[in-house]
Amino acid sequence: MNQRLIFHIDVNSAYLSWSAVEKKKNGSPQDLREIPAIIGGDMASRHGVVLAKSIPAKAYGISTGEPVAHALRKCPHLVLEPPDHSLYAACSRRLMELLVTFCPAVEQVSIDECYMDFSENVKDYHSPVEGAMEIKNEVYRRFGFTVNVGISS
Repeated sequence: MNQRLIFHIDVNSAYLSWSAVEKKKNGSPQDLREIPAIIGGDMASRHGVVLAKSIPAKAYGISTGEPVAHALRKCPHLVLEPPDHSLYAACSRRLMELLVTFCPAVEQVSIDECYMDFSENVKDYHSPVEGAMEIKNEVYRRFGFTVNVGISS
């Protein structure tokens, strides 16, 4: 019996990445991924929780799930972007539509995460890593955001 080859695909900071790509597409000079920024909460009321954070926000010790008021104390110049769930659903749908072109055996487990049974498709590549890299590169080329691809049995 052959061992299965499973890819785990996960969008990097999905809500923040998807919002950043959309804002850039609409002409924003700022990339939320490159500044201390979060998705979530309300600046006026300082309520809500951090749903996603940029790497620069993480450097201030900001973590997903923490209250926005705490995050603002850690980084007073933090940029808050409200969530756009219809955008996230559309990005997720487009991502999954692309992934099935690489491998029809895709099992979505959350809005930004899925497993692919790549066992039958690996023969089209020199190695599983080459297949994973092709997926990563095509997602970035087509959509402008990044994914991690874990490889296991």
